[in-house]
Amino acid sequence: MLNLSLPWKRSAAEAEEAPEQPARRRPTRSAAGRSRRLGATSADAVQAARARRRLDSRRQRIAIIVGAALILVIVGVVLAGVYQQFILPPRVMAGEVRGVRFTMGDLVERIRVLQGINRYQGGQVDFSRIPFQLLTDLLHAEILRQAAPGLGIDVTDAQIDEAIRDQFRPEPEPGQEAGDPQLEAQLDAEFDNIYKNFLTQVNLTDDAYRRIMQERLHQSTLFAIMLGSLPEEAPQIELQAIAMGLNSSASPEAVRERLVLGQDFGSVSREISGSDGYIGWVPEGAFPEFDRYLFGETEVAEDGTETRKPPTLEPGEISTPIYDDETIFIIQAIAGPETREVAAQMLFQMASARVEEWKDDQLARGSEEGWVKINFDSNRYAWVTDQVRLTAPRVTPQPQQ
Repeated sequence: MLNLSLPWKRSAAEAEEAPEQPARRRPTRSAAGRSRRLGATSADAVQAARARRRLDSRRQRIAIIVGAALILVIVGVVLAGVYQQFILPPRVMAGEVRGVRFTMGDLVERIRVLQGINRYQGGQVDFSRIPFQLLTDLLHAEILRQAAPGLGIDVTDAQIDEAIRDQFRPEPEPGQEAGDPQLEAQLDAEFDNIYKNFLTQVNLTDDAYRRIMQERLHQSTLFAIMLGSLPEEAPQIELQAIAMGLNSSASPEAVRERLVLGQDFGSVSREISGSDGYIGWVPEGAFPEFDRYLFGETEVAEDGTETRKPPTLEPGEISTPIYDDETIFIIQAIAGPETREVAAQMLFQMASARVEEWKDDQLARGSEEGWVKINFDSNRYAWVTDQVRLTAPRVTPQPQQ
C-alpha cells in the first residue's frame, strides 16, 4: 500500500519544515497609467455628449424658428386677405368733389339705404346692377350742394321738415274736418310712428335721411329754375317713336325695314313695345338724343365760329336705329317744324333734360379741372355688387301714403 504524503496527513513538524510557496499574482499595469487612460476617456465622452447636446439644441432652435416663420407667413397671408377683402375696400376713395370724399363704404351704405327705401315702398329695383350710376348720383348731389349758393338755392331745415311730413304724414279721411286740433294731434302721432318705423326698417338715422331729403330738394329747386327759364312757344316737330330694349328679340334693322316698306307705324310699335308710339309735338331740347335728327345741330370750329347743320331726318322719313343707354329708338317725323305753344308735358321733359345736361357738364368740367375725382374700376364694381347682394336689407313693404 502506497504511503502518500497527503496534506491533511502531514504532521505538524513536516508542515513547519516545508518551504512557503509564494502566492501567484496576475500581472497588472501600473495604477498611474490606468488612471490617466480612464481620465482621458471620460473627458472625451463628456465633451462628445456636450457637443451632441449643443447640436440638438441648435437644430431644435432652427426648427422652432422655421416653424414660427411659416406660421407668421400663413397668418400674414390670411390677415392680408382679410385686409384686402374686408378692411381696405370700404376705406378706398370712390369719388371726390373739392376735397369732399366718398369711399367705397359710403357708396355701399347709400345703395343699402336706397334699397331699403325702394323695398319699403314696394319696388323691386336691383341696385347691385348700377353702382357706378349711384356713385355718379352722389357726385352730382355734392356738386349741386356746393353750387347751390351761387345758383340762389337755399334749402332750410323747415323745408326739410315739411318735405318729410308731406311724405309720411297721413291725409285726413273723407269727411274729417281738417284743422281740428284732436285730429291734427292724431295725425301727428301717426306720422311720428310711421316715420320712426321707416327709419328702423331701412336702418337709417334721422340725420342721414334729412341729408337725402336735402339733396332731393336741391334737385327739385334746380328743376324749378330750369322750368322757369323755358319759353312758352318754340318750333316743334310732330314725332312718333318705337323703343326697344338692348335684349329685344326683334332686330332693329328688321323693324326699320318693315316701316320703310310701308307697314303701319302704330301697329308695328304696338307689336314691339305695347304702345302706338305716338309722342306728339316735340320742341328742341325735350329729347336731346333726337335733336340732330329733328332740328340739326351746331358745330363749333377751333376758331370759335359756329355752324348750324340741317336736320338729318325729313318729315315722313324713318330714322336708322338710335342707341341711347339701354334703349334703341326708331323715330319718324310726321310733320313740322311749326312754332307752337309748348305743352306742359314737354316743358317738364325739357326742364328734366336741362337738369341732366347741367349735372353732366359740371361733372365733365370738374374732371377736366381736377376738382372732381373718380376712382372706380371693374374690381371695385364687383366688390360693391357682392356687398350689396350679401347685405341687402329685408323690409316689409308699406302702402304709400
